[in-house]
Amino acid sequence: MQISYTLKRKCAELANEGVPYRKIYEEVFLPAHQGMSFRTFKRKLIEWRKKKWVDDRILEAANLEYSFVPYAATVQVNRSGEIIQSWVKQSTNTRDYERLIEIIKESTEPVRITCQRTDEASHMLEIPLWDMHLGIADLEWYRSTVEETLWYIRMRHWKKIIIPIGQDLFHNDDFRGRTSSGRQIEKVDMVKAWRDARTIYYSIIDEAYRNADEVEIIYIRGNHDESMTWAFVQLLKERYGNADDSLDYKKVRTFGECFVGFTHGNGVKSGSKDLRGQFTVKFPIEFAHAKVREIHVGHIHHEKEVDEYGIMIRRLCSGNKQDDWSDSEGYEGAIKRFMLFDWSETKLAGIYYV
Repeated sequence: MQISYTLKRKCAELANEGVPYRKIYEEVFLPAHQGMSFRTFKRKLIEWRKKKWVDDRILEAANLEYSFVPYAATVQVNRSGEIIQSWVKQSTNTRDYERLIEIIKESTEPVRITCQRTDEASHMLEIPLWDMHLGIADLEWYRSTVEETLWYIRMRHWKKIIIPIGQDLFHNDDFRGRTSSGRQIEKVDMVKAWRDARTIYYSIIDEAYRNADEVEIIYIRGNHDESMTWAFVQLLKERYGNADDSLDYKKVRTFGECFVGFTHGNGVKSGSKDLRGQFTVKFPIEFAHAKVREIHVGHIHHEKEVDEYGIMIRRLCSGNKQDDWSDSEGYEGAIKRFMLFDWSETKLAGIYYV
């Protein structure tokens, strides 16, 4: 369990005032946080006393959301020393997820959709509609994408359909125009973005269940929206009863002799030995048994392929509208489209652009 910012600061302030460590441990720390020995607490308290803690004026100026834990701050002041504004990076580890899930359960009606196909099934369809940045783009912008995706779903009887969701599905991670790290960007209408996401994915997943023997929803973390999309996946999990909502940054699925890995890719260069090495070490059994290996990465909104040492690393393109970040990074020329992958048990059988 994570130790809250306020508890750390309170313990450090009391120690700086001369209160004995043992007294702080027994009367302040233990009632709020069980499971740490006094010896460990004493070592941590020495570290906490060395920190420069954000004071209440900064927290108030940052307009923090309830239940978030700040861990770093940047402050802008005028010549008189008055705080004009501040940016506080926040951890979402203490968000009340259980309550959020309960709310979703109360408002979501489960559905049971069975496959209607009787023809032979031997392929797997991968549907990674990544970097949609809903809020920048909307349902109307993606209408043709959805229609074309539905066409490919209906194209055949699929043995399995996997739907990796996340990878910056939403542009913001809260209602104040911030990303997962707390960075301020364009503020978008997140209520509309959530409704658009629900309409898009309900139609895709419903159709997937009608045309596949097995459907799997997989949560993939992004750098814009990891909390908001995790919550959205809870909605899908409640509706369909099936979703991988683990918080792992890297995930893998295998199909026959094929290995496909997923990660967002921020901070990692496409084709780097680090990316190959990380997947090899994290998934050694899956990697060893596969003859076809690919790693699918998002983040930069344009398509790029690097084939090295028997591993294809693909940066996937996005059909998203141009936003400020893409404009500043010089990605104006990227083709606006998404990629779907048709897998047989022995090879990548096709790539479909939608």
